[in-house]
Amino acid sequence: QVGAEVRQAHEDAAVFDQSTLGKIRVEGPDAERFLDRVCANDMTRPPGRAIYSAVLNEAGGFESDLTALRLSDEIYRLSVGTASLRRDLAWLRRQRREDERVSFIEETGDFATLALMGPRAQRIATALGVDALNELGYFRHMALEISDIAVRAARLSYVGETGWEITCRAAHAMRLYDVFRHAGAQPSGLYAQTSMRIEKRFLALGHELDADVTPLEAGLDFAVAWERDFIGREALLRRREAGPESAMVTLVLDDRDAVPLGNEPVYRDGAVIGQTTSAAYGYRIGKPVALAYVTTRARGELEKLEGLRVELDIARQHFSGTLSLSAAFDPGGDRLRARRRDAA
Repeated sequence: QVGAEVRQAHEDAAVFDQSTLGKIRVEGPDAERFLDRVCANDMTRPPGRAIYSAVLNEAGGFESDLTALRLSDEIYRLSVGTASLRRDLAWLRRQRREDERVSFIEETGDFATLALMGPRAQRIATALGVDALNELGYFRHMALEISDIAVRAARLSYVGETGWEITCRAAHAMRLYDVFRHAGAQPSGLYAQTSMRIEKRFLALGHELDADVTPLEAGLDFAVAWERDFIGREALLRRREAGPESAMVTLVLDDRDAVPLGNEPVYRDGAVIGQTTSAAYGYRIGKPVALAYVTTRARGELEKLEGLRVELDIARQHFSGTLSLSAAFDPGGDRLRARRRDAA
């Protein structure tokens, strides 16, 4: 079943229920200044942009990570994991300074998000009369109507396929779902989404990201605006100067029948050099795949990890595999950014 759902998203068009996303509205004259201080990325980008950012503690570790849609000069909508929604909201409120004119509104129950993704999703958009979606740039968002339902579509993906996360009022979610299904999109579930995000090396809070991990180990330093002043910056600069002691890698196993689950030790020459964080069968690559942190100092330069042959201990049985510093599927991200790959 999971394999069929992955193939649907990869070859055709699938709709994912993104109910794992919590939503926080941040608004006020100082919303930009506040978020630019508590987020590691540049939050000053103009309305219409989507921004992925780490939210760090003073030691440079992850308090959370989020995607922000800048709706106007004074309003952002943050998407965070529902499992950490209350904690994230409390953390944001604690960071507000007395002189900052900013408020926080929890909107999770007010809105629903459906992800329409896959190469034929573009054809569905054209058939529904919303061809503007096909012109929307990567990590951009826009407001529009789909079958008279007011939505906001963001061009981004947690599964590595072209498409959009589409948010509407919760009361209209089932009707929007029916519109997509009637147009040809097939439903895909959480297990399919998890398999695809691991293939794409997309990291998850509580698995790859926690308070002891910094963007440097996670390979997410590309999303750090180093020139800006943000919480955790000084600690992160010190860590960068010293060099991280571990690195996030992709591990692809040779044996198609291996069943990694996560939290297994990674061996090299009889010694443990790391541990997996998440694992699944990669239906697009046809092999089991895992994400793992492995030590870097014991192996020398970071580049030496590329192509390194290792063994994974699964229930006392060792399975051989190869490490990579990039995603197992579509490492260049061509499918994410593609436009018009499927003619109407």
